[in-house]
Amino acid sequence: MVYDLEPGTARPHPDSKSPDELPAEAVPAGPDMMLWLHRALTLAAVMGLIVGTRAVWTTHALARPWLALAITACYLTILILGVLAFTAPGHRALARLDVGALVTAIVLKATTAWPGISGQKELTVDEGMLMDAAARGVADGRNPYTSEWPQIDPNLPTQLMEGRTVFDFGYPPLGVSLGAVAQWVFPSLVGIVLVAWLAMLATALFVFFVAPQPLRPIATLGVLGLGTLTNYADNAYPSMIAMPFLCLALWAWPKIGREGRLGWHGILRAVALGVACSIHQLGWFLALFLVVGLIMLRLGELGLGRTFMLLLRYGGTALAVFFLTSAPFIIANPSAWLTGVFEPLLQHAVPHGQGLTGLTHYVIGGSGALDYYGRATIVLLVGMLAAFALHLRTLGPAIAVLPWMIFMVSTRSQDGYWVLTMPLWLAALVTTSRADFTEAYRIGIVKGRRATAAVTGALFLPAATCFVIAAATPQPLEFSVTTPVTPGERIESLTVQVTNRSDEPVTPFFSLVTTVTITNFWKVRTGPPTLEAGQSAIYTLQPNTKTYLIPENSPAILRAVSDDPQTLSSIRLTD
Repeated sequence: MVYDLEPGTARPHPDSKSPDELPAEAVPAGPDMMLWLHRALTLAAVMGLIVGTRAVWTTHALARPWLALAITACYLTILILGVLAFTAPGHRALARLDVGALVTAIVLKATTAWPGISGQKELTVDEGMLMDAAARGVADGRNPYTSEWPQIDPNLPTQLMEGRTVFDFGYPPLGVSLGAVAQWVFPSLVGIVLVAWLAMLATALFVFFVAPQPLRPIATLGVLGLGTLTNYADNAYPSMIAMPFLCLALWAWPKIGREGRLGWHGILRAVALGVACSIHQLGWFLALFLVVGLIMLRLGELGLGRTFMLLLRYGGTALAVFFLTSAPFIIANPSAWLTGVFEPLLQHAVPHGQGLTGLTHYVIGGSGALDYYGRATIVLLVGMLAAFALHLRTLGPAIAVLPWMIFMVSTRSQDGYWVLTMPLWLAALVTTSRADFTEAYRIGIVKGRRATAAVTGALFLPAATCFVIAAATPQPLEFSVTTPVTPGERIESLTVQVTNRSDEPVTPFFSLVTTVTITNFWKVRTGPPTLEAGQSAIYTLQPNTKTYLIPENSPAILRAVSDDPQTLSSIRLTD
């Protein structure tokens, strides 16, 4: 039998055979397909509560047994919820069960969160360390944009192509301001971690309660159950703090400005967007897609003039919130604030991440035109915005995913940029549908399916060209290492002859790495700061520690980067 899957119905399809014409085993035992799907989602959410739970229990069993007992109680609850997921008679019972699963997930996550919030568990990434230091600085009355924290682990912070390490604060200020308030109210806790965990729980609650009842289990599973976001909350990522506000900004966004009225619905979302943009730069990219989408949605209904005024009110509200939350820092030192909030977008960080730039960094090993990855990111953003406007009726529901695709070609293409935004995918899924975009304005420049496909493809041609240039340009430096390098042994220095094969001078900064990341630069004891085109020189490199251990089971690679031009050169010393 074929079923109509409209919520609450299970009608036979007109073209399907009747149950009398089918064998008994082919007829579903229960005719309500929506109830069956709701039950399956509820069961999936309950099963998701198990992910990572044993590891948390093991961590606490001896050191904090009362937390381990709380987890044991959650285990019992999970088993009971599993039984009820099979036996619940209808949607109403399953809805109550979904609330129980959400509460159990919150208890489990609160148990997981406590060591980090209380300070018993240390921050392990530079984002969290800098956020914590900046929040404590704000709580003490210091300006985070005029401070640096070189005391954090030098192997963690971002390294720049110019040989510098990032020890300063490079985000909008609202996240650390909230962390400073939490630090002031709860001085014995780690305020910024508390804020990050509250934001994660708020995100789950928001998605849960705005979702249609049968879809609510995906909030428990997607935000809390899988454990994907736990490490980000533990390390106080600023984008985690921004997440509930981004979800609110995206909530049923096609309704914003209908009939030309912004109303409380639009104002609330504009404020949420401004708050999110005041916490992390990821919100800036979503804002661009929201503005383009709203223009195309309202243009046919309101005309150009009224659409412009509507977007002026919407964007003006978001911008006002953004600048209001930054006002104390702008007044104190406008130059430092401006440099800080734009730093991640303008700094030339060393290549890293799971995106397509890995072709250069991990496969080929070098490029003489890394700056073309940055250019590819910019033109890809422009191309995607244009494609989004051109195909809004089709691409509108995917607004929660599209902005982050640009990071696939950026120099820093870490998966965290899109993994962290996955709760937005759920918020968009449960509050928008293709029907919301059927009346979007159509751009009449091109007509016909083939012409539209050709224009769409042309929008991405500049990004593809930049990517090919970056990947195909050979590395500028050639190495000849004279120091014996043996796995399992220590070296005190490294002597290498370097030849610049390019047509431009190169100012190299060297790092011997045994992982995927350039963690710190070695000191240049002898050798010229800049190699002219065609020049060769012998460099003696010294690690930051007295000796450096060459690992036995992982490759050792000598990498050299330069900033102007942006280049990467490598040679594998051991396999």
